[in-house]
Amino acid sequence: MAGYSAITLREFVAGMGNGNSLPERVVVLTFDDGFKNFYAEAFPILNDHGFRATVFLVTDFCGKHNDWAGNPPELPRSEILNWSEVRELSEKGVEFGSHTRTHPDLTRTSDAAMEDEIVNSKSALDDALGSETASFAYPFGRINDAAKRMVADNFKAAVSTVLGKVTSSSDLFSLERVDSYYLSDQRIFDRIETSSFDNYMRVRQVLRNAKALAVRA
Repeated sequence: MAGYSAITLREFVAGMGNGNSLPERVVVLTFDDGFKNFYAEAFPILNDHGFRATVFLVTDFCGKHNDWAGNPPELPRSEILNWSEVRELSEKGVEFGSHTRTHPDLTRTSDAAMEDEIVNSKSALDDALGSETASFAYPFGRINDAAKRMVADNFKAAVSTVLGKVTSSSDLFSLERVDSYYLSDQRIFDRIETSSFDNYMRVRQVLRNAKALAVRA
């Protein structure tokens, strides 16, 4: 990613709130779930390039496996970072955000269960790292008004799974992202700063929405 700098989501939001005092070519690298291979494989590479990142943890599963309900059958069973690794990475500049306690679909939980998942996951991170957790990612990317309000009451920003780049008009509690899958194609990556890339993301989002509707029907 020659010419780009990578900062944490916390740093990005702070820059936006400070008159958009951000580098011209800046990205936020986010990793959902907190898989253990981030520690052994991804972080050393990011660190070598001076790239910072934000990792969203499912706090009740730290030191365990991704055995929460709702995983697609093709997703392999994988280890999750333990708290010792989380603290070590945090000390080295990785930002950790909440991905709830147990990774439920928040649009299908009661208000009490939603509050437990959101508030207590934040508390677990705050206590483990000794600082206030600023960022949140919605499990499965599923959001409704109730979840967004509760997240806004407890965090400074949240990411969605809506495809696209963040702009000045983006919703701070439903920020767009671009899956690394799409950027693995060099032809697409080379167009990342063009309108054709934005149009491509919009088309992919329409197809993703249609697929989700078909699955949930």
